[in-house]
Amino acid sequence: MNHKAIRIPLEIQIGQELYQQIQGKVLESILREAKVEKTENYFKNILQGHSFKVNEKLAPRLYESFLDVKLRLGFEEPIEFYITNNPELNAFAVSRLEVDESHIININSGLIDKVDDDELKFIVGHEIGHLISNNANIAQLLNFVFQDQAQSPLMMQHKIAVWDKLSELTADRFGFIACGRLDKVLSCFFKMASGLSVERLNFDPKAFSLENEEILKYFKETGSGNLLSHPINPIRIKAVELFETSDLYRNLLAGTELREDKKLDTQVSELIQSLMVISNSPVNFHRISFIASAGLIVAGIDKAIEPDEYKKIIEELSAFTVFPKQTLKQMIDDNKMEEFFENSVKALLEINPGEKNMMMEYMINIIIADSTISEGELNFIFDFGVKLGFERKEIAQIFASSIQEQFIPNIYL
Repeated sequence: MNHKAIRIPLEIQIGQELYQQIQGKVLESILREAKVEKTENYFKNILQGHSFKVNEKLAPRLYESFLDVKLRLGFEEPIEFYITNNPELNAFAVSRLEVDESHIININSGLIDKVDDDELKFIVGHEIGHLISNNANIAQLLNFVFQDQAQSPLMMQHKIAVWDKLSELTADRFGFIACGRLDKVLSCFFKMASGLSVERLNFDPKAFSLENEEILKYFKETGSGNLLSHPINPIRIKAVELFETSDLYRNLLAGTELREDKKLDTQVSELIQSLMVISNSPVNFHRISFIASAGLIVAGIDKAIEPDEYKKIIEELSAFTVFPKQTLKQMIDDNKMEEFFENSVKALLEINPGEKNMMMEYMINIIIADSTISEGELNFIFDFGVKLGFERKEIAQIFASSIQEQFIPNIYL
């Protein structure tokens, strides 16, 4: 089975970027050599002491079911399955670091009790999907580097958040392949969301799907879906439905060569747009335009954009967009910095006149980012500040405050 062809392209792209940014290969080598307890052994020790290991003697039915899922997904690496006495409807996968060890998948007892055999195959297939994609490993490395996610760079925080959601969508595809029944996927989502039994409610998969379409429409309009750690269920359900009707899945069932499915990629890309946006606020749209255009204009006054200036622009953009580098590149490629700059300034002042203080502070911070202040940069700030309605004394005071708080002189001049 061509596992890569099944995965969502953007999930692959962002996962590779994150892996490279934290130097995953080097980090894995260090962790293998380091005299610290291996993550997978840590989990194994905990699970063996407090959980039930599924094997062919003690739980032959579950064991055979789990092996069947592995076989359907074409995953040959060893996995140890555990069931933990926990009422929460949850499961997780732990990737191995050493080739002579097993991966781990844990399923809480509450989930085992709630789902039927087909739904359980979806869950197990989903967790194996995290192993197949190597996303479980990347997640472990990220957690090792950033034990407190809030301390990670803002640009990475948003990227990690989006990647987390995309990795869930990819894992859902493998879960669906393992299960093979869309109605069971829907009932599984219903049970995990509600905690209820479908039998007691006479569950109707088609009605549930239609209801999810309405909820999905709401989240698309409000952009609220990006606030959640996992993609909202309507997005996950719709993504599985698109996969089920795709040429990619039909080819998989037919056993033919798996190729790029552009139609499916386009449909999923449109579906996940709400996950790509940090905020749908009109003012943030203009802030992005201002930060990119103003940053490039100010940084280019002295004819060269220094690395520290570029970094500062990217950091500021990271508060408003998941892909700040692409946003800045697009601004450069369009070569309309002056037009975007003037339009964004006008729009921001019309929406909120108080934005002028943020504008001044941002542009000054770009100027001092490279530890030098040229006469041209100084003149630009004073001219721009006056146009915004500031007195020259006010501009000088803002500049002086920024220097005192952030300026580090270049001692090598």
